[in-house]
Amino acid sequence: MDSSIRHHAQLKQLFINAESRQLDSNELELYANTVPDYAYRAKAAYEIKLVQSEVVDLTIKDIFSMYPFLQNHELAQGKCYRDVNYVVAYITLAMLMNDPEWLRDKLLVWLKTILQAFCFPVRDQKAPILTQKLITIEADQLPSPRSSIHDTYSRLKHYFNQNLSTKSYELIEPLLQMACDILAAE
Repeated sequence: MDSSIRHHAQLKQLFINAESRQLDSNELELYANTVPDYAYRAKAAYEIKLVQSEVVDLTIKDIFSMYPFLQNHELAQGKCYRDVNYVVAYITLAMLMNDPEWLRDKLLVWLKTILQAFCFPVRDQKAPILTQKLITIEADQLPSPRSSIHDTYSRLKHYFNQNLSTKSYELIEPLLQMACDILAAE
């Protein structure tokens, strides 16, 4: 099975109902039973769900320690948590569907348009880079606001790599990279 299962007769409505959230245990069981060749994807989705909160927390704490978002946007932290969690939920769903184009078309292009409307701050050069200095050095080469977006999604990718099994990470790594590339592009 190498093609998208987004329109699978028994799973299509499940995918529609699960937009913007992770599948629950019953839904993952239904998925695994319906497409047994993809049962390993259901295991990965469950693993992602277990670590998502910690990974998103680590990512946002890093970013907010280096970029003065709160000085420029009153609700920045809540919106950042919301957006990053949405991206993770859609990435997981795209992985389950085996459909990266759906992720690009359904969320990433839309979110990129919204993010481009904001004037994100440049990194506070006095703030210490507590983790992943190479990611931030790479992000610093991009113009603002792209640098903070690149830094955010590169760190998200890094923390998932640290917190997932190799097999689960390999399933979502291309989707995480796609999110970083599209959201931080001009």
